[in-house]
Formats: sequence, structure tokens, C-alpha cells
Amino acid sequence: MTNENENPETPHEINIEEPEEIIDPLEKATNERDHFKSLAQRSQADLVNYRNRVTQESEEARRSVKFGILSRFISVADDMSRAIESIPEDADTKWSEGISLVMRNLENVFQIEGIEKIDSLNCVFDPNFHEALMYEETEDSEEGYIVSVIQEGYKIGTKILRPARVIVAKKPEVKQKQEEM
Repeated sequence: MTNENENPETPHEINIEEPEEIIDPLEKATNERDHFKSLAQRSQADLVNYRNRVTQESEEARRSVKFGILSRFISVADDMSRAIESIPEDADTKWSEGISLVMRNLENVFQIEGIEKIDSLNCVFDPNFHEALMYEETEDSEEGYIVSVIQEGYKIGTKILRPARVIVAKKPEVKQKQEEM
């Protein structure tokens, strides 16, 4: 005879918690799967964000280098313009044509790179595009308009490479005092 206490398979000693123990590991595995799936999705999103950030940073670095290099060419264009303006009347035509050709090539490079001169002469002074070096009292132009350009300004799209250095019109003092009275 067997003792009821010794046989664990007796009907009155069946553990009722056994189905819960089976469900609990399944639920635990499901939760763990969801956790790792969420981790993988976040990691993938972080990777995409990282790639986008690296692309943006490298594009900004490329633009910055391009901006710096092209800014240096502007002073060369200024020097070439001054050289063309000061060519003597009796200068060798081949030499003057050569300098003009170099200037045209430089202007073509500017055009290809998207560099534009800032319109200044006879325009309203705009501190975003112009740098006022002087005021000139004149009756020939309205106050606040640019009467002379000392140094051309350049831009690429909306970004200013160098502001135009200009002289701005100002009403003469005598006329201004008369208008006030």
C-alpha cells in the first residue's frame, strides 16, 4: 500500500497554481519580446537621426569651406577691377585684353558658384546688405538712398559673403533746418 502523503499525484493534492505558472513564463516572454522590440525600434530611430545629423554637419562644413574660399576670390575680383580701371590709354591691347579675359573668367566662376553682386547704387540703404561708410549731403538724391559704392558687395543666395560698402545720401543741413521751421 502506498501512503497518500508519499504519492504526489493523488487527486486531492493537485496544485491548482500550475496553469498560472505556465501562463506567467509566457507572459514574461511576451513582455520581454515587446521590450526588446521597443529597444530595437528606438535604436533604429537613433541611427537614422545620427545619419541625418552627420549628413547635415558635413553639408554645413562643406558650405563653410566653400564660403571661405569664395570670400578670398572676392578680393581678387576687386584687384582685377581696379587693374582694369587703371589701364593706361596707351597700354598694349593684348595686355589689356588679357586682364579683361581673366576678369570675365572670374565672373564666370562666380556665376557658376551662385555668387551675385549686391545691387546698391541708387537703392535704399539696407543694413542687411550694405555697410554705410559715409553720409553725403546732396539734393540730387533722396535721403537714405545710396549715392556711391566704394566696394561691391556679394552674396550667395540669401547669405552675404561681403556687404557692399557705400555712401548714403543725406539732406543738406540748411534745407533740413528750413523744413523744420
